[in-house]
Amino acid sequence: MSSGPPVQNEYRRDDSCRIDAIWDVGGAPPRPEEPVEVTDGVHLLLAPNANHWTYEGTNTWIVVGEGRAVVIDPGPTDPDHLDRIDEVVRGAGARVETILLSHHHGDHSQAAHAVAERWQAPIRPRIQHGIIPDGTRIDLGRRTEIRTLTTPGHTSDGVSFSLGDRRVMLTGDTVLARFNPYISHPDGTIADMLGSMARIAGLVDDDWTLLPGHGPAVREPTTYLRARIADRQRRIDQVAGLLADGVARDQVTDHVYAKVDDQRRPAARASVEAILHYLDTRALGKREKGSTV
Repeated sequence: MSSGPPVQNEYRRDDSCRIDAIWDVGGAPPRPEEPVEVTDGVHLLLAPNANHWTYEGTNTWIVVGEGRAVVIDPGPTDPDHLDRIDEVVRGAGARVETILLSHHHGDHSQAAHAVAERWQAPIRPRIQHGIIPDGTRIDLGRRTEIRTLTTPGHTSDGVSFSLGDRRVMLTGDTVLARFNPYISHPDGTIADMLGSMARIAGLVDDDWTLLPGHGPAVREPTTYLRARIADRQRRIDQVAGLLADGVARDQVTDHVYAKVDDQRRPAARASVEAILHYLDTRALGKREKGSTV
């Protein structure tokens, strides 16, 4: 591994690396524990941890190069899941060189130590709020290089992983295909999320594919991200409007997410708290700017 400059959109088009065997929006998900090679050397293994937080489950990604592999977001410590990870790696004639985490949440990181022990491999970053330096390169050989991007927002330690020759990016919980992920406030912030979404949109083109930490792939990601950024801005404007109309801060979640069930309520509340913090910070900045004029 080496640390390099920030990722730039400098990759050539390689039509030999097409995204065909992929889980698309509206399509059936793969069965848990049945790996799918979505493009050359990039394998999806859906973890058996489906619930109201993980949806169909955590997407564990295994990227294989020349005899070397990385496991990204190994997911839960389910013995069968761990065995399937081993089978994918060994079936490709490789060994695990490192374990990478898109962020510290347990549905992504719980099995990191178990995989590390099985393969005597390091974990990048450490489980709790570690940061992989932006632009770090992991060269697996056979034209397989992963480059890291710091993409905070969902959490403060969010990282995405770009494979330029494949024209794919693994986005963890920064970008999901069917909706915007919640903000894990106070750890995550709206300002960081908006910045990360804009950064990814500026680094990829619509012929790339984003591979999230949950759910199906994102096609035409530049167009998609612009729409999702606009959605977030509309939500910010909605909350600002409610406050202007005299709605109490502790009642905003009930107005914005009136139909959300009790299981998803904590996520809705955290996202609203993130917006309130964003609006407070923006208002403070305007006041400070005004005081210096």
